[in-house]
Amino acid sequence: MDALWYLFAGFFVTWLILGIYLFSLRRQIEVLRSELAALRGERGTLEEEQMPEAKAVRDTTGS
Repeated sequence: MDALWYLFAGFFVTWLILGIYLFSLRRQIEVLRSELAALRGERGTLEEEQMPEAKAVRDTTGS
């Protein structure tokens, strides 16, 4: 019966570690997405300020 307790404890610890890892991974992905959106916004602003024709080129390429 003692070995069964260790089995459940190991199972619980494994799932706990996996849950914590997935939670931290999701958090990092959210941070990267927000940084990417900010960089895309900055890039668009810089292109429009420096080269007004860049918007026309970007519109024709579809990006």
